[in-house]
Amino acid sequence: MTGVLPAPVLTVGLATAGVLLAGPLSVALAGARWTRRTPRAALVLWQAMCLGAGLSVIGAVLVPAVSPLGDNIITASWTSWRQLLRGDLIQHLAVWQLCCLVVAATIAAVLLGVLVHCLLLAVQRRRSHRSLLDLLSASATERATDARRRVLLADVRVLDHPSPVAYSLPGWHSRVVLSAGMLDLLESDELAAVLEHERAHLRTRHDLMILPFQAWVEALGAVPGVRMARQSVAELAEMLADDVAARRTRGDVLAAALAKVTLACAERRQTGDPGRPLTGAVSTGSGAVATTTVTARVTRLVRPAPLPAMVTVAVYLLSALLLLVPTALLLLGWR
Repeated sequence: MTGVLPAPVLTVGLATAGVLLAGPLSVALAGARWTRRTPRAALVLWQAMCLGAGLSVIGAVLVPAVSPLGDNIITASWTSWRQLLRGDLIQHLAVWQLCCLVVAATIAAVLLGVLVHCLLLAVQRRRSHRSLLDLLSASATERATDARRRVLLADVRVLDHPSPVAYSLPGWHSRVVLSAGMLDLLESDELAAVLEHERAHLRTRHDLMILPFQAWVEALGAVPGVRMARQSVAELAEMLADDVAARRTRGDVLAAALAKVTLACAERRQTGDPGRPLTGAVSTGSGAVATTTVTARVTRLVRPAPLPAMVTVAVYLLSALLLLVPTALLLLGWR
């Protein structure tokens, strides 16, 4: 049984889809404001676009290479592999088709290799960070001023630093870290909201969700939409953790904590003492982009406006289509 599309048409379609997903569509999605209203669905869409772009580009190069060997990607790839092991693949493919086969294998190997490299590097850096953190920090319960704070800070490490800092260190032996400045700045209910935010990052392993986009930047950083995708995914992950913290505590309390930290950092900059850059729940980063992000986070916590359920379902369906359509076309084959 042959597929519904000629191999050249399928090749052009997959190539076009891959370029659009990695370029202009990523730029458009990164600049969209509706994603802030439904960060979970938007993150699923980002992941589908990332995987769909990679699958489409690899498929676009692989189809012309193996199309003479079968009528779909499975049979053609299996035939090419058997011929490669027998040493007679070169007799069945033209030189340009062999070049396409090498390019497809190279693209797949580079993308997978960079992903593994980023993962191993992240594990190594976190191990070093955790060792240093355990040396320089103390149990936060030692700084608790009342019984409630002692309960809140039971599994938290504290750094003796005046800047308000809160972040999570993921991994097998995860850590939630606060600074002394943060403990002094926030009330107990605000502190609880910030801690819920950080624990949400750890529970749902947002670091693993962001990792493929970091690898995408390492491999394809010259493509305009790729760097914007990583920034957008990181911002949406913060908003998703905000939503979890708001459900477990109160959104207005977390918003107040964000506002307090932002104002405190602004005051430190004005006095010439910027302190260390912030991360995690109270990140303000640097520059106008970071300020806009914090403002958006505070606004959506104070005045939540989630997308209608039908729109959210449509986003999930679009995400599924971005993965299913190229996969189905490759499996159904060509003619």
